Amino acid sequence: MIRSFLKDSAIYVIPSIVSRGMSLFLVPLYTRVLSPDDYGALDLLIMFAGIVNLTVSLEISQAVARFYSDESDPNKKVEYASSGFWFTLICYLLFLVICFSFSDYISTLVMGRKGLELPFQIGLAYIFFNGLMYFVQNQLRWELRSKAYSFLSLIFSLSTAIASIWLAYFLNYGIEGVLFGMTIGSFLALLIGCWQLRNSIRLKISRNSLYPMLFFSAPLVPAGIAIWISGYVDRIMINHFLTLEEVGLFGIGFRLASIGSIVIVGFQAALTPLVYTYHSMPDTPFQLSRIFRLFLAFCILFFLGINLFVHDILALFTQPAFYDAYKVIIYLIPSILLGQMYIFAPGIFLANKTSYVLWINIFGAIVNALLNFILIPLMGFSGAGLATMLGQGLVFIIYMILSQRYYPVPHNWLNIGLVIVFSTGLMLIVKSYYPSGGLYYFFCVLSIIFTIFSFIFLGLIKSDEMTVVGKKIKLTLGIN
Repeated sequence: MIRSFLKDSAIYVIPSIVSRGMSLFLVPLYTRVLSPDDYGALDLLIMFAGIVNLTVSLEISQAVARFYSDESDPNKKVEYASSGFWFTLICYLLFLVICFSFSDYISTLVMGRKGLELPFQIGLAYIFFNGLMYFVQNQLRWELRSKAYSFLSLIFSLSTAIASIWLAYFLNYGIEGVLFGMTIGSFLALLIGCWQLRNSIRLKISRNSLYPMLFFSAPLVPAGIAIWISGYVDRIMINHFLTLEEVGLFGIGFRLASIGSIVIVGFQAALTPLVYTYHSMPDTPFQLSRIFRLFLAFCILFFLGINLFVHDILALFTQPAFYDAYKVIIYLIPSILLGQMYIFAPGIFLANKTSYVLWINIFGAIVNALLNFILIPLMGFSGAGLATMLGQGLVFIIYMILSQRYYPVPHNWLNIGLVIVFSTGLMLIVKSYYPSGGLYYFFCVLSIIFTIFSFIFLGLIKSDEMTVVGKKIKLTLGIN
């Protein structure tokens, strides 16, 4: 399993790096062609797209993953994939018709102010094509076609970036140009993805295949809504208590913080189908524990690096109007990572206890909403970041506790906790006592070095793993 994981995650992470790199590259564009107020409206529309993707097609793609992986009959596999795709298409068509019919009212409700009906309608086209592309991308994952998945992701990222830059910056179309670029990218990727799956998706819908999948995925929909609330209630509350400008600042902070999800996209894309395939093998829990340790090491280093150099990063990628985004980045990095780390707690899914997912995420959404309601009036939009981090952390803890009951994985939680406390403490000390100047950067580098040593000392990275890495580096460099 570990070899397949390393191979597939490396392939999956390449388009993730390009995608997140493009996302970072587009930040200067957004901050030049959009005001914080406009970016806030765009962020609210993207938030709306998220809830649509989770609900409109009833999470049928997740059911395809479960049934497709266990099926050995090629014809039955085609039935599952085809039924899922056409069901998704029908659902999105109905959604499109309804939203276009009431776009004047819904646009104001979704984007926070009047006068944005045209951008909203362009956004509806993006949501439609992106929803279908999401299904196609997932299907490539379920078929373990990592190279095809990566190629499709690259096409989407590059075409979106090129079209957005041309339309928004050179042609001065502003928010409409950004949304047109996103629509063009998702449409092109959808066409190519359908061609890649021409042997897997046929013109057929089987009720015998569709109904069991819907029975499996139905409990995931309310859970998905709860996840969405946990992820976006911060923006809703900021818009309620504060202004669209603060929503925009929060959105830029979120975009910069989400660069850390580069690695988890690769991990998630490779790990989920492999766990479903190899979960019965006795060595899998130990391999999963090793992957989790290495993942945490990367996350901690990323968290440390971004927060130590956050002001330099904002000065490099944004305009002065967006510099206050630093206030939320310290909370959003762990929040984003924790929100995706359920992939390391597969026990609930392997035991088909998907109803637990619903209640976990409903509880997390309620806690997150309450924390936002309390903290935003006290701390401003940075309170939303803290609330989201605490809510996501609580959800991950519950996921892990229940997962260990059904599929135990050996983790050394004491050492993991010590590493997190040590690295966070170092960062806070450096930022508190050396706020600026050359000495600040010296202590930044020193704190990163000490953190790496703590990984080795506390076993987050094993000595034999370091030896293997050292040998591979020597082999690559031609050193005997």
